[in-house]
Amino acid sequence: MKSSDIPRRAPHLMSLLVAVLAAVSMWYVVSVRERLEAQLEVTLDYYGIPANLVITDGLINKAVVRLRGPETLLRSVTQSKLIQAVNLSHIKKGVTIVPLTAEHLGPGFRAFELIDVQPPRIAITADTLVERAVPVKLTVDSPLRNGALTVENARVDPATVTLRGPESVVEGISHVPVTIMADPTAAGSTVHQVITLDTPSLVTAVPPTVKVQYSITSGRITVSQRCKVEISAENRRLYKVEPDELTVLVEVPDALAKNARYLGQLEATVSPPDLDEGESRQVEVRFRLPEGMTLLNPGTEEVTVSRKKK
Repeated sequence: MKSSDIPRRAPHLMSLLVAVLAAVSMWYVVSVRERLEAQLEVTLDYYGIPANLVITDGLINKAVVRLRGPETLLRSVTQSKLIQAVNLSHIKKGVTIVPLTAEHLGPGFRAFELIDVQPPRIAITADTLVERAVPVKLTVDSPLRNGALTVENARVDPATVTLRGPESVVEGISHVPVTIMADPTAAGSTVHQVITLDTPSLVTAVPPTVKVQYSITSGRITVSQRCKVEISAENRRLYKVEPDELTVLVEVPDALAKNARYLGQLEATVSPPDLDEGESRQVEVRFRLPEGMTLLNPGTEEVTVSRKKK
């Protein structure tokens, strides 16, 4: 070997060394330095639920994933809303464990290293979806007690509805209750209502509403009632009202026309304005009526409020 060959090879080796170092540096920059971690919230969208089943428990809206990957990809992912479809076509009646791993979460996460998922799995509870026809049962409620109102000729249309929902729930329902809230002011008339059916969670009724018709047979009568005018103020002793008692005509259910406790719930009040000592002013009377009572003739709508002198 000639001595002149050695200097010629040195630059070649140096160039190769520089190229290797550059390649290693680029690999480090791309594969190590730019691979970051991020924690993201993923919205879960379920599909494929068998037509003969209904989910009764176990569904969650979101999962939290921890990813590692290139910075540019992670930045694009974190700036968008993540929605992940979860296939439930394989679930059975009872409890089915559904993993939330990279394999099960779909191809959208395969570009990253999936470090952790919380929760890592969900327990889905399913029941057989059934339909069953049940009758609608009417019950009567009223703000008035002591049998003051009587409901007759009550009818509901349709009389039977179809319930659709989990077998364990639907099989335990013998009827759908519908409550009639009798209106005392409608005494002597026929009432028509459309009422939305109240069913347990996950159970739907077909149709969802029923038409109700009934008559309130308790009559109404007009009575004259005296009531004291009260002053509505903390410093009420500083004022006086004239007249301090009013006679009014009211309409009430027959059964309560002589009920002193019921009639005594009629109240008349006034709120005194800003007055100097010895000053008087006309003030409007406010009436408070119990359920079922109608004010026909207040007699007077204003009274005189005076501020007493010390």
